[in-house]
Amino acid sequence: MAAGTAPPGAARSRRRGRGPDPGRGAGPGPARCRGAPLSLSPSRRLLLAGGSWVALASAAVAWPALTLASGAAALLLLAAVLVDGVALRRRPLPELARELPERAFLGRPARLHLVLRNRSEVPIRAELFEELPADLGDPEPRFSVEVAPARAQTVQVPLTPAVRGDRGLGVPVALEAGPLGLVRRRVLGPSGQTLRVYPDTRRFLSRDALDPRRLVASLGIRPARRRGDGSEFDSLREYTPGDDPRRLDWAASARRGRPVVKQYRHERNHTVIIAVDASRLMASREQASTRLVGGHGQTRTKLDYAVDAALALAHAAVASGDRVGMTVFDRQVRGHLSPRRHRRDLGEFVELLTDVHPRIVEGDFAALARTLAVHQRARALVVILTDFAETENATFLGPLAVLGRRHRVLLVALRDRVFRHLEAGAPVAGPRQGSGPWTRGDGLEPYRNLVLEDLLAERETALLGLRRRGLQTLDLPPAQVTGAVLNRYLEMREAPGR
Repeated sequence: MAAGTAPPGAARSRRRGRGPDPGRGAGPGPARCRGAPLSLSPSRRLLLAGGSWVALASAAVAWPALTLASGAAALLLLAAVLVDGVALRRRPLPELARELPERAFLGRPARLHLVLRNRSEVPIRAELFEELPADLGDPEPRFSVEVAPARAQTVQVPLTPAVRGDRGLGVPVALEAGPLGLVRRRVLGPSGQTLRVYPDTRRFLSRDALDPRRLVASLGIRPARRRGDGSEFDSLREYTPGDDPRRLDWAASARRGRPVVKQYRHERNHTVIIAVDASRLMASREQASTRLVGGHGQTRTKLDYAVDAALALAHAAVASGDRVGMTVFDRQVRGHLSPRRHRRDLGEFVELLTDVHPRIVEGDFAALARTLAVHQRARALVVILTDFAETENATFLGPLAVLGRRHRVLLVALRDRVFRHLEAGAPVAGPRQGSGPWTRGDGLEPYRNLVLEDLLAERETALLGLRRRGLQTLDLPPAQVTGAVLNRYLEMREAPGR
């Protein structure tokens, strides 16, 4: 399985100094407070009362007649604070727990629960604070609750995950008010919890989607079937001279009053290996797919689109009866699943890709070729979801050509969005329009177009070199990859010979 990297820095919790630094550990399920030491703090009511006393004391400077009242008010306020604090400390400490959803999926609403349990014999009032990564929703939601004696109160915290993988959660806090509401006691919830966010697989894991015909139809794919001397029944047709008499369907012929033969299709159980590149080029983001969560924009990376395409292909291949394996690589192989064909194994592909994030390293196609040479000796269809910048023979063409001698290889290149400007004939603008060297109208657009034309020509030359070596290629924007990969897979699957 893959050893995932740490979540992106922008997705980590923003701390407010309410407890120890949360690490990684507890998964879904309830987690309780750690028995933190008691900590009292003034409430808003006490601050208002203190401000009023300061105003009274200031007035006493100008009007000495108010001095006695000012002193009495100070003593009364001090006594009230002492009474409130002592009563709060004598009260049993409440218990704060967090219950995570059993599963959370990318882009789908979910809820976690904060549970405050009152272990005393009197009602309590408290404010609950949650601490979440910004990509899960509101980073600092707060709730006011009242809990009856010996009862528990549960609040729901809405989530909409925008990033795959393990999301580290902060420390929830409950501020319990004293009987007079002048002081508050801090109760810390569990630390070290993580919420695992899976790719959204609704289209692939539903009962209907596991039917291969319904699956490809939901993705807009129309597979062509090869009819002939296969072993799987396909349809009936009228008899023509030269048909094998053993294929006559006598019952259907009697009903129709003319000879009818059974027609079969080829049953071909193939092996498909899906290789997902998680190197630096796959970290490029697509501005067209911005997802707003809690006011924070989250854009999808090329790797996110590659994960969608890989899961769609894995589910389509397994549902069609093929054996499917998967490899995740960058400078080294980060995870490998040997081929399997059972539908109960689909979750392993989801687990492998859930916590995969791009690393700022170069992709090593030679490492991929070595891994497949060891783990996949039999001939297979190898689908590589990647992008490339270097086209040197030693680092790119050479390893893929070696891979193509043993396997059928489909290289799927996720084209960077900057090439779309060149194809549309629009001026090329960089990621920071309006400032610096990327300003429109600075007279540099022709030079940028020349650079992009050279890069695109070099890219097409590299892909042409792969096709001459027997590999098949696709070069598409990330948003168009899933449907194109499935269509090409179905074409290659039904193609005669391997």
